[in-house]
Amino acid sequence: MPILRHPLAAAAALALSAALAGPAHALDCAQANTTLELNECAARGQKAVEQTLNQTYQQALKSLQQPDTETEKFSATRHKLIEAQRAWVKFREADCEAVYLQYLSGSIRNLMFIGCMQKHAERRIDDLKAVFAEQ
Repeated sequence: MPILRHPLAAAAALALSAALAGPAHALDCAQANTTLELNECAARGQKAVEQTLNQTYQQALKSLQQPDTETEKFSATRHKLIEAQRAWVKFREADCEAVYLQYLSGSIRNLMFIGCMQKHAERRIDDLKAVFAEQ
């Protein structure tokens, strides 16, 4: 189920979107104290990690655009990578929704959700680089 269809995850996504929009003033994340400031700073970090994840994934796909050979089936590998990435996205959403629900009654819920999404993305970047790094 897409994350925005889940009401609680949609609330977290809304908080993330609001945080990404940012306030009119420049926020020093080293001095963040309020829940809104902490959420905004976490969202900024998450946005940067998501960009890195997307670039890494695109590089992995690009590395598999070569013609198939007798011993290397690039097209099948590419298809499986796409399938795996879609499954990973669903897993990450479900896992982080569970984290959000665990902290539902607290103001830390959005920060925990964003942190969960970021940690999973960082691990996925490492996994993709380990397997599909250009040689």
